[in-house]
Amino acid sequence: MSTLNSTHRTTPKRGYTSPKNLSAKTARSINRDASRQLAEEQRQAMLENFDMEVEDKIRSMRAQLVADKRDLILKADCEIAQLPKCVREMPLKTFLHEYQGDVSAAVRGSLQIDSDSSDKLLSLPETPLAIRVRRRLAQSK
Repeated sequence: MSTLNSTHRTTPKRGYTSPKNLSAKTARSINRDASRQLAEEQRQAMLENFDMEVEDKIRSMRAQLVADKRDLILKADCEIAQLPKCVREMPLKTFLHEYQGDVSAAVRGSLQIDSDSSDKLLSLPETPLAIRVRRRLAQSK
């Protein structure tokens, strides 16, 4: 007769692992290492993808900038072309200081129209309504 029951287990000493537990721990550590490796690869792939998206966005924004610049230059050229020739040839300093940027006043001043020649005054272009409204709004502010 044995004093130990067959169902009674002794607790293993600290630091001791059975071969059964060793293989399970090894498998867990391998899985953990594999998941770390996979997570690192996913992180690198995400960073590379992000970098490509940023570069693509920068490239498209630069292309849009070039197109906008071209459009603004074209619009400015069209606006300048609509000015009377005497105003286009006038120095900007004169146009701003003497006529306060008013095209009609600059045309009248450059043609030196006096009150006696009202027939020439009628042939001058009138300031468009949109510009007059803009001026009124600017003065009211």
